[in-house]
Amino acid sequence: MKRLIPYVLPIVAIAGVAVAQTPTPQSAPDIAPKTSSDDGDPTRLTITVAIADPEDLKVEQGDRVSQGQLIADHTRERERLEAQQAKLQLTIERLEGATITSPLPPATAPSILEPTYLEENAAIARAEATVNQAEAAISAKQQEITYLSALANLDPLVMEHEQAKLAELQRNHTAAVRDYQLARGKRSTTAYHHSVTLADRVGAQNRAALEYQQQWAQYEQRLRDRDYQLSQVQLQLEGVEDAISALAVVRSPYGGRIRQVNWLGQGPDGAINVELTLLVRAGEGAAAPVSGEQPGMPDGIDDTGDLQQQRD
Repeated sequence: MKRLIPYVLPIVAIAGVAVAQTPTPQSAPDIAPKTSSDDGDPTRLTITVAIADPEDLKVEQGDRVSQGQLIADHTRERERLEAQQAKLQLTIERLEGATITSPLPPATAPSILEPTYLEENAAIARAEATVNQAEAAISAKQQEITYLSALANLDPLVMEHEQAKLAELQRNHTAAVRDYQLARGKRSTTAYHHSVTLADRVGAQNRAALEYQQQWAQYEQRLRDRDYQLSQVQLQLEGVEDAISALAVVRSPYGGRIRQVNWLGQGPDGAINVELTLLVRAGEGAAAPVSGEQPGMPDGIDDTGDLQQQRD
Protein backbone atom coordinates (compact mmCIF):
# COMPACT_ATOMS: atom_id res chain seq x y z
CA MET A 1 0.00 0.00 0.00
CA LYS A 2 1.12 3.47 -0.67
CA ARG A 3 1.27 5.93 2.18
CA LEU A 4 0.08 9.48 1.45
CA ILE A 5 1.78 12.20 3.48
CA PRO A 6 0.43 15.62 2.46
CA TYR A 7 2.09 18.73 3.75
CA VAL A 8 2.16 22.33 2.71
CA LEU A 9 5.31 24.31 2.14
CA PRO A 10 5.30 28.08 2.70
CA ILE A 11 3.69 30.18 0.04
CA VAL A 12 6.43 31.69 -2.10
CA ALA A 13 4.95 34.96 -3.35
CA ILE A 14 6.82 36.72 -6.11
CA ALA A 15 5.59 40.29 -6.36
CA GLY A 16 7.12 43.64 -7.32
CA VAL A 17 9.08 45.11 -4.45
CA ALA A 18 8.98 48.90 -4.24
CA VAL A 19 12.33 50.59 -3.69
CA ALA A 20 13.10 51.54 -0.10
CA GLN A 21 10.33 49.22 1.28
CA THR A 22 11.26 46.39 3.61
CA PRO A 23 9.35 43.17 2.78
CA THR A 24 8.14 40.78 5.45
CA PRO A 25 10.46 37.74 5.56
CA GLN A 26 8.78 34.38 5.02
CA SER A 27 8.99 32.04 7.99
CA ALA A 28 9.71 28.35 7.75
CA PRO A 29 6.61 26.12 7.83
CA ASP A 30 5.80 23.55 10.50
CA ILE A 31 6.37 20.30 8.63
CA ALA A 32 7.18 16.89 10.11
CA PRO A 33 9.95 14.70 8.65
CA LYS A 34 9.00 12.07 6.08
CA THR A 35 8.29 8.52 7.24
CA SER A 36 8.88 5.56 4.97
CA SER A 37 6.30 2.98 4.00
CA ASP A 38 6.54 -0.37 5.75
CA ASP A 39 6.02 -2.39 2.56
CA GLY A 40 8.64 -0.53 0.48
CA ASP A 41 6.13 1.24 -1.79
CA PRO A 42 7.05 4.84 -2.71
CA THR A 43 5.81 7.54 -0.38
CA ARG A 44 3.69 10.20 -2.00
CA LEU A 45 4.38 13.77 -0.80
CA THR A 46 2.18 16.68 -1.70
CA ILE A 47 4.01 20.01 -1.95
CA THR A 48 2.09 23.21 -2.53
CA VAL A 49 3.93 26.33 -3.65
CA ALA A 50 2.79 29.78 -4.76
CA ILE A 51 4.66 31.44 -7.63
CA ALA A 52 4.27 34.68 -9.56
CA ASP A 53 5.17 33.33 -13.00
CA PRO A 54 4.91 29.85 -14.50
CA GLU A 55 8.64 30.01 -15.28
CA ASP A 56 9.34 30.15 -11.54
CA LEU A 57 8.47 26.45 -11.32
CA LYS A 58 11.67 24.58 -12.12
CA VAL A 59 10.30 21.02 -12.43
CA GLU A 60 7.77 19.27 -14.69
CA GLN A 61 5.69 16.18 -14.40
CA GLY A 62 7.85 13.07 -14.71
CA ASP A 63 11.10 14.79 -13.72
CA ARG A 64 13.51 12.98 -11.44
CA VAL A 65 14.68 15.20 -8.59
CA SER A 66 17.48 14.72 -6.12
CA GLN A 67 17.80 15.86 -2.56
CA GLY A 68 18.23 19.65 -2.43
CA GLN A 69 17.32 20.16 -6.09
CA LEU A 70 15.63 23.47 -6.89
CA ILE A 71 11.86 23.21 -7.15
CA ALA A 72 10.71 26.84 -7.26
CA ASP A 73 12.49 30.13 -7.41
CA HIS A 74 11.68 33.80 -8.11
CA THR A 75 13.80 33.99 -11.23
CA ARG A 76 12.47 37.09 -12.91
CA GLU A 77 11.92 38.99 -9.68
CA ARG A 78 15.38 38.05 -8.42
CA GLU A 79 17.00 39.17 -11.68
CA ARG A 80 15.06 42.43 -11.62
CA LEU A 81 16.03 43.13 -8.01
CA GLU A 82 19.67 42.20 -8.58
CA ALA A 83 19.83 44.51 -11.61
CA GLN A 84 18.30 47.26 -9.50
CA GLN A 85 20.77 46.49 -6.71
CA ALA A 86 23.73 46.79 -9.10
CA LYS A 87 22.39 50.08 -10.45
CA LEU A 88 21.98 51.52 -6.95
CA GLN A 89 25.48 50.38 -5.97
CA LEU A 90 26.91 52.14 -9.02
CA THR A 91 24.98 55.26 -8.08
CA ILE A 92 26.46 55.16 -4.57
CA GLU A 93 29.97 54.71 -5.95
CA ARG A 94 29.47 57.63 -8.33
CA LEU A 95 28.18 59.89 -5.56
CA GLU A 96 30.98 58.90 -3.17
CA GLY A 97 33.59 59.39 -5.88
CA ALA A 98 32.29 62.78 -6.98
CA THR A 99 34.71 65.58 -6.14
CA ILE A 100 33.25 68.76 -4.71
CA THR A 101 36.00 71.35 -4.53
CA SER A 102 35.82 74.06 -1.92
CA PRO A 103 36.20 77.63 -3.24
CA LEU A 104 39.50 79.41 -2.89
CA PRO A 105 39.55 82.47 -0.64
CA PRO A 106 40.11 85.78 -2.41
CA ALA A 107 43.74 86.64 -2.99
CA THR A 108 45.27 89.38 -0.89
CA ALA A 109 46.07 92.35 -3.11
CA PRO A 110 49.34 94.22 -2.57
CA SER A 111 49.04 97.32 -0.47
CA ILE A 112 48.86 100.70 -2.14
CA LEU A 113 51.69 102.99 -1.07
CA GLU A 114 50.88 106.49 0.07
CA PRO A 115 52.30 108.95 -2.47
CA THR A 116 55.17 111.13 -1.23
CA TYR A 117 54.48 114.03 -3.65
CA LEU A 118 58.23 114.73 -3.84
CA GLU A 119 58.14 115.52 -7.52
CA GLU A 120 55.00 117.62 -7.25
CA ASN A 121 56.29 119.55 -4.25
CA ALA A 122 59.57 120.22 -6.06
CA ALA A 123 57.71 121.54 -9.09
CA ILE A 124 55.59 123.78 -6.86
CA ALA A 125 58.70 125.13 -5.15
CA ARG A 126 60.39 125.90 -8.48
CA ALA A 127 57.28 127.61 -9.81
CA GLU A 128 56.92 129.66 -6.62
CA ALA A 129 60.57 130.77 -6.82
CA THR A 130 60.05 131.83 -10.42
CA VAL A 131 57.02 133.90 -9.40
CA ASN A 132 59.00 135.57 -6.63
CA GLN A 133 61.84 136.39 -9.01
CA ALA A 134 59.44 137.85 -11.53
CA GLU A 135 57.81 140.00 -8.87
CA ALA A 136 61.20 141.22 -7.68
CA ALA A 137 62.24 142.08 -11.23
CA ILE A 138 59.02 144.02 -11.80
CA SER A 139 59.47 145.92 -8.57
CA ALA A 140 63.04 146.86 -9.51
CA LYS A 141 62.04 147.94 -13.02
CA GLN A 142 59.23 150.09 -11.64
CA GLN A 143 61.66 151.83 -9.28
CA GLU A 144 64.06 152.38 -12.18
CA ILE A 145 61.32 153.90 -14.32
CA THR A 146 60.29 156.15 -11.43
CA TYR A 147 63.85 157.34 -11.10
CA LEU A 148 64.28 157.97 -14.82
CA SER A 149 61.02 159.87 -15.05
CA ALA A 150 62.38 162.39 -12.52
CA LEU A 151 65.42 163.22 -14.71
CA ALA A 152 65.31 166.37 -16.86
CA ASN A 153 65.96 166.24 -20.59
CA LEU A 154 65.57 162.37 -20.65
CA ASP A 155 65.41 160.93 -24.10
CA PRO A 156 61.83 159.67 -24.65
CA LEU A 157 63.24 156.59 -26.40
CA VAL A 158 64.89 155.52 -23.14
CA MET A 159 61.62 155.72 -21.25
CA GLU A 160 59.86 153.87 -24.03
CA HIS A 161 62.50 151.16 -23.91
CA GLU A 162 62.19 150.76 -20.13
CA GLN A 163 58.41 150.61 -20.36
CA ALA A 164 58.72 147.79 -22.91
CA LYS A 165 61.03 145.90 -20.53
CA LEU A 166 58.50 146.35 -17.71
CA ALA A 167 55.74 144.94 -19.88
CA GLU A 168 57.89 141.93 -20.74
CA LEU A 169 58.60 141.33 -17.06
CA GLN A 170 54.92 141.48 -16.29
CA ARG A 171 54.22 138.88 -19.01
CA ASN A 172 56.89 136.63 -17.53
CA HIS A 173 55.30 137.04 -14.12
CA THR A 174 51.93 136.05 -15.49
CA ALA A 175 53.44 132.91 -17.04
CA ALA A 176 55.22 132.07 -13.78
CA VAL A 177 51.99 132.40 -11.82
CA ARG A 178 50.25 130.11 -14.31
CA ASP A 179 53.04 127.49 -13.98
CA TYR A 180 52.75 127.73 -10.20
CA GLN A 181 49.03 127.12 -10.31
CA LEU A 182 49.51 124.16 -12.68
CA ALA A 183 52.08 122.62 -10.32
CA ARG A 184 49.68 122.88 -7.41
CA GLY A 185 46.88 121.46 -9.55
CA LYS A 186 49.06 118.51 -10.56
CA ARG A 187 49.66 117.70 -6.91
CA SER A 188 45.91 117.85 -6.21
CA THR A 189 45.25 115.57 -9.20
CA THR A 190 47.78 113.02 -7.92
CA ALA A 191 46.10 113.03 -4.50
CA TYR A 192 42.67 112.56 -6.13
CA HIS A 193 43.87 109.63 -8.23
CA HIS A 194 45.29 108.03 -5.11
CA SER A 195 41.98 108.35 -3.27
CA VAL A 196 40.12 106.87 -6.25
CA THR A 197 42.53 103.95 -6.35
CA LEU A 198 41.99 103.31 -2.65
CA ALA A 199 38.21 103.40 -3.10
CA ASP A 200 38.39 100.99 -6.06
CA ARG A 201 40.56 98.62 -4.04
CA VAL A 202 38.11 98.61 -1.12
CA GLY A 203 35.18 98.03 -3.48
CA ALA A 204 36.98 95.16 -5.22
CA GLN A 205 37.82 93.54 -1.87
CA ASN A 206 34.21 93.81 -0.72
CA ARG A 207 32.95 92.25 -3.96
CA ALA A 208 35.50 89.44 -3.71
CA ALA A 209 34.51 88.73 -0.10
CA LEU A 210 30.82 88.64 -1.03
CA GLU A 211 31.46 86.36 -3.98
CA TYR A 212 33.53 84.04 -1.77
CA GLN A 213 30.69 83.83 0.75
CA GLN A 214 28.25 82.95 -2.03
CA GLN A 215 30.60 80.29 -3.43
CA TRP A 216 31.08 78.81 0.05
CA ALA A 217 27.33 78.65 0.60
CA GLN A 218 26.93 76.87 -2.75
CA TYR A 219 29.74 74.47 -1.80
CA GLU A 220 28.06 73.56 1.49
CA GLN A 221 24.72 73.15 -0.31
CA ARG A 222 26.32 70.73 -2.79
CA LEU A 223 27.73 68.72 0.13
CA ARG A 224 24.30 68.56 1.76
CA ASP A 225 22.68 67.56 -1.53
CA ARG A 226 25.19 64.76 -2.04
CA ASP A 227 24.74 63.48 1.51
CA TYR A 228 20.96 63.53 1.07
CA GLN A 229 21.18 61.68 -2.24
CA LEU A 230 23.52 59.11 -0.67
CA SER A 231 21.12 58.52 2.22
CA GLN A 232 18.16 58.15 -0.14
CA VAL A 233 19.98 55.74 -2.46
CA GLN A 234 21.26 53.78 0.56
CA LEU A 235 17.70 53.41 1.83
CA GLN A 236 16.61 52.21 -1.60
CA LEU A 237 19.51 49.74 -1.70
CA GLU A 238 18.63 48.38 1.74
CA GLY A 239 15.04 47.94 0.61
CA VAL A 240 16.14 46.03 -2.48
CA GLU A 241 18.53 43.86 -0.45
CA ASP A 242 15.77 43.08 2.02
CA ALA A 243 13.50 42.18 -0.87
CA ILE A 244 16.14 39.84 -2.31
CA SER A 245 16.69 38.17 1.06
CA ALA A 246 12.93 37.70 1.42
CA LEU A 247 12.68 35.75 -1.84
CA ALA A 248 12.30 32.11 -0.76
CA VAL A 249 14.06 29.37 -2.72
CA VAL A 250 12.27 26.02 -2.42
CA ARG A 251 14.34 22.83 -2.79
CA SER A 252 13.26 19.23 -2.73
CA PRO A 253 13.68 17.69 0.73
CA TYR A 254 13.95 14.18 -0.76
CA GLY A 255 15.01 12.49 -3.93
CA GLY A 256 12.26 11.05 -6.09
CA ARG A 257 10.08 11.65 -9.12
CA ILE A 258 7.50 14.32 -9.79
CA ARG A 259 4.34 12.26 -10.10
CA GLN A 260 1.97 15.09 -10.89
CA VAL A 261 1.89 18.87 -11.34
CA ASN A 262 -1.52 20.33 -10.56
CA TRP A 263 -2.13 24.01 -11.33
CA LEU A 264 -4.64 25.14 -8.70
CA GLY A 265 -5.23 28.61 -10.10
CA GLN A 266 -4.54 32.12 -8.93
CA GLY A 267 -5.05 33.14 -5.32
CA PRO A 268 -6.44 36.43 -3.95
CA ASP A 269 -2.92 37.85 -3.67
CA GLY A 270 -2.23 37.22 -7.34
CA ALA A 271 0.08 34.25 -6.74
CA ILE A 272 -0.28 31.09 -8.83
CA ASN A 273 -0.79 28.05 -6.60
CA VAL A 274 0.78 24.81 -7.79
CA GLU A 275 0.49 21.40 -6.14
CA LEU A 276 3.37 18.97 -6.74
CA THR A 277 3.11 15.26 -5.99
CA LEU A 278 6.52 13.76 -5.24
CA LEU A 279 7.01 9.98 -5.15
CA VAL A 280 9.79 9.09 -2.71
CA ARG A 281 11.22 5.60 -2.30
CA ALA A 282 11.83 4.31 1.18
CA GLY A 283 15.33 5.04 2.43
CA GLU A 284 15.62 8.45 0.76
CA GLY A 285 17.08 10.85 3.36
CA ALA A 286 16.18 14.45 3.93
CA ALA A 287 18.25 17.09 2.21
CA ALA A 288 20.50 19.26 4.31
CA PRO A 289 19.29 22.86 4.57
CA VAL A 290 21.01 25.25 2.21
CA SER A 291 22.34 28.47 3.73
CA GLY A 292 20.26 31.49 2.79
CA GLU A 293 17.47 29.37 1.26
CA GLN A 294 14.18 28.02 2.43
CA PRO A 295 14.14 24.20 2.06
CA GLY A 296 11.06 22.31 1.14
CA MET A 297 11.19 20.46 4.47
CA PRO A 298 13.62 21.81 7.14
CA ASP A 299 15.14 19.65 9.85
CA GLY A 300 14.27 19.88 13.54
CA ILE A 301 10.51 20.24 13.12
CA ASP A 302 8.39 18.53 15.70
CA ASP A 303 6.22 15.73 14.28
CA THR A 304 3.17 17.41 15.81
CA GLY A 305 3.00 19.60 12.64
CA ASP A 306 0.51 19.38 9.81
CA LEU A 307 1.30 15.76 8.94
CA GLN A 308 -1.31 13.33 7.73
CA GLN A 309 -0.60 9.74 6.70
CA GLN A 310 -2.90 7.78 4.47
CA ARG A 311 -2.60 4.48 2.79
CA ASP A 312 -4.24 3.72 -0.53
